[in-house]
Parts: sequence; structure tokens; C-alpha cells
Amino acid sequence: MSDDYHRPTLTFPNGAYNATQVRLYGIEAEIGISIPGQASEISNTNIYVQTAHDVSADEREVNAAKEVLKKATSNKVRRGIMLGKGNLPHIPIRASFSIKLDIKEFGTAVVTVTAQTYMLGSKPEKELSCGLIVGYAYEGHTFDLPKPKIMLVNKFPELEIPKDDSDYKLKEDEGYAVWIVDKLDQCVEIEINQGFVEQLVLEANLPGKRSPTMYAARQALGHRSGRLTE
Repeated sequence: MSDDYHRPTLTFPNGAYNATQVRLYGIEAEIGISIPGQASEISNTNIYVQTAHDVSADEREVNAAKEVLKKATSNKVRRGIMLGKGNLPHIPIRASFSIKLDIKEFGTAVVTVTAQTYMLGSKPEKELSCGLIVGYAYEGHTFDLPKPKIMLVNKFPELEIPKDDSDYKLKEDEGYAVWIVDKLDQCVEIEINQGFVEQLVLEANLPGKRSPTMYAARQALGHRSGRLTE
């Protein structure tokens, strides 16, 4: 990669410099969108069916929404729908984010996050998405994570990676995206490990390795002003 790889092009969605901005780079989860409570008439797509009891829409609105969803054949298009892009009927939709895990000896597992119900044609008040994060940029420098992490983020990825953004723009066609967040935003990290029960349970919890032992010792020392016996 070029010498500028570790110096991403700085852009700010709100048009003002943000000193606490963090960029997360990774592979976006597969987005599924559906009409809650409606049977799926869409085949060979990644649109999932959810159920809900609070959907209020007439047949014309439902059919119009289904026509929109039929054309949503890529993550980028679905993201635009969830952000209220385009002239869309105002009807509730449900969004989900799925990451497939190819696990040796077990097969394929899927981690799915289901977001709140959105209204087609309007930007949601709260955003949620999921991705396999491989790197980040902070204060004008890009860093690689030592190990990819599955993360839940309270933002959608940007519709496009900014030009020359740490060269991740070159990987956009491979499913890479960028999340522009603040360092004080909440997130959830999911770490995946595979091994034998002996390794992940028994050896990992030997004295000196098992963190709960430390908490138990502190609790015991704090009992009755540190007196462990009566």
C-alpha cells in the first residue's frame, strides 16, 4: 500500500472537525429487511420475515413496500432504504444484521442482530448495525486490530467509504465499509474462540488465570474488616 495508507483522508459528516472521531473499518454484516407480520413473497434474496402485532398499513401500502424490497438486492441499497433515501411508502420495516461463521467440525453458525422497527422513507431516531471490524483510524492514523472482532455499533456504516480512506476504498466491492463514530459511543464486542473444553474452560480457569478468583479473594478480604475467621 502507499505511504499515505496510515493517514486517512479526514472527512466529517457534520462539516466540522471532530477531535474524538473514530473510524472503524471492516466487513459489513448481511442486512435483511422485511415487513413485520407479512408473509414473504420474495425468493432468492436475503430478506427475512419477522412478526409484529402493531403494524398498521393497507394493502396498497404493503404492496408498494414489497416492490421496494424486491429491488433491494445489495447491502448498499438496503442501507439507503433504512436511512430514508428515495421516495418510499411510509410503512414499518424490520432490519436484521447477520454474520456467518464457518466453524470447523461444527459447520456454519450465524450471529444475527435484530434492530428496532424503522419507517420506510424516514431516517430512524436510533441506529444499530453489526460488522466484522479489522482496523480503525484515530487522530489521522490507521491501525490494524491484531484479531478481527464482531462488533455491534450504534451507527450505520457510511453509504460509501470516502475516497483514499486508508486504501479501504479499494476493498469496498469486497464488502468493506467504514463506521464513523465517536470514542465515547457505546458498542459491544463479541470475541470468538474455538478449542477443546480442556483449553477454554479448565486451563483458562486455573489459579492465576481465572479472573473471578481475584474477585472472590477481594470479597473474602473485605468480609468482617478482613477477618477470614470468626
